Amino acid sequence: MDMKEILEVCKLTKEEMKEFLRLSESIDHKEDHARAYRAMMNQTRRELLKFIGINIMTQKQINKKFNIEEEQIKYHLSMLEQLFYIMNTESGWKATPRGIGFLENTIMGD
Repeated sequence: MDMKEILEVCKLTKEEMKEFLRLSESIDHKEDHARAYRAMMNQTRRELLKFIGINIMTQKQINKKFNIEEEQIKYHLSMLEQLFYIMNTESGWKATPRGIGFLENTIMGD
């Protein structure tokens, strides 16, 4: 999937996309790569990102799908959010273009 296709399947609104771009513009790529590597070694985070995918998932849907404590789910979601892979929006959790790209190029690209 190329960037155009990723943007086409991304569920972010124009305003959410602006916010994503604003927040992610100051990424230190060297530090970010190491941080992403450590964070995504966790299977629960990979599964959460895969579950959200190109959908919009509510906290309730996520809690129902994953059989772990709600506080643990919130922690893993916050780690994905800090990497700019997902955003918590008014309509629910959404993957960003960066998160969809990660899914496509690493987890689902196999």
